[in-house]
Amino acid sequence: MRTDLCNILACPDCRGALILEISEQSDTEVLTGTLKCVACRKCYSIKRGIPRFVTNESYVDSFSWQWNRFSRTQIDAFNGTQESEQRFRAETGWQPEELKDELTLDAGCGAGRFSAIASQWGARVVAVDLNEAVEACRSNMEELGQRVEVVQASLYALPFRPATFDRIFSLGVLQHTPDPQAAISALPVYLKPGGHLAFWIYEKRWTRFIMPRNYLRLLTRRLSPKANYALSVLLVAIFFPLTLLLSLLPVLKKVLPLVPISSRHYWGKLSLRQQWEWTMLDTFDSYSPVYESNQTEREVRDALASTGMSEVRRTAARGMAIVGRKAFN
Repeated sequence: MRTDLCNILACPDCRGALILEISEQSDTEVLTGTLKCVACRKCYSIKRGIPRFVTNESYVDSFSWQWNRFSRTQIDAFNGTQESEQRFRAETGWQPEELKDELTLDAGCGAGRFSAIASQWGARVVAVDLNEAVEACRSNMEELGQRVEVVQASLYALPFRPATFDRIFSLGVLQHTPDPQAAISALPVYLKPGGHLAFWIYEKRWTRFIMPRNYLRLLTRRLSPKANYALSVLLVAIFFPLTLLLSLLPVLKKVLPLVPISSRHYWGKLSLRQQWEWTMLDTFDSYSPVYESNQTEREVRDALASTGMSEVRRTAARGMAIVGRKAFN
C-alpha cells in the first residue's frame, strides 16, 4: 500500500483515525507494518503490501481457492478478449471519460477483472475482498502496471471514512454474502453526495426451480473447495461436448441452463482451451459458494431507497444490474 491510502482509512470498528507504523517498505509502497487505531487501540497488520482488517472466514474459503487457481482467466489483458470491459460497461452504464481521476471502490474484487478495467479508464481504484483473492488481485495489478490499492476487509465493516468515494461498484458479489440486504445498505455510506453506485446481483426467478445446479448445491455448498473442484472436473468432462454442440445450434441454446455445468462458449473470442477453462471456473463458482441468496429488483431498490440513494434504475445489461446516485441532501 502507498502511504496516502491512510488519508481515507478509518478503524472498521470505531471509525477512529489510524496511525501507520512501517516495518518494511520499497521505494513506493509499505510492504509490512501496522495500522493502529488512536481511539480503540486496535491494531491491523499490513502483509505483502495489503492492509488486513479481517482474518479469513470459512464461508469464503472457496473464493480464496478459486481466484488463486483461476487468477488470470477473466483478465482481458491476459485472455485477449474485451469480455470484462464489455460487461463492466453494460452493468455500470459508465463511460471511460466519466471515471477519469474518480476515487472508485471495487467491493468484492476477486482477482481484479473489473478493477483492471476501471484503472485503465483512469479511475483511482481501491479493491476490497474478504478472502485471499486479494493476493491474486495484487499480483495481477502489479503485472499489468495498474496502480490499484488492494485491501482485505469485510463489506459489512469497511475500513474507510464515510462519504469517501466518487463511485462504488460490486458486480456478481453480494448474493454470496450472508445478508445481501445488509451489504447493499452498507455500501452507500462510503459514497460522496452525488456519487454513483452500480450493482450486479443474481435475480430471483422461477426458472431457478428447473435448473439441476440448484438442487446439486444442497450438497456441494457443504463440500471442501478441493472436493468441489474434483466434481466440477467430472461434470465438465461429461457435459462439455454436449454444451459445445448446443452452443453451435441457436435453436437449442435455451436448453443450456438444464445442463449441470456453467458452459462458456464465446465463439470468435475464446479458443477451445479457453472455453474449457472458463467453463471450469464458472462451474466451480456455481457449486462451491456457501451462500447464494438471489434478490428481486424490488428488494434491491427498497434497500437502496432506505439509504438515500436516488435515480435508481435497472440497466439494459443481461441479468439484474441496478445503478443509482447518492442524493446531495
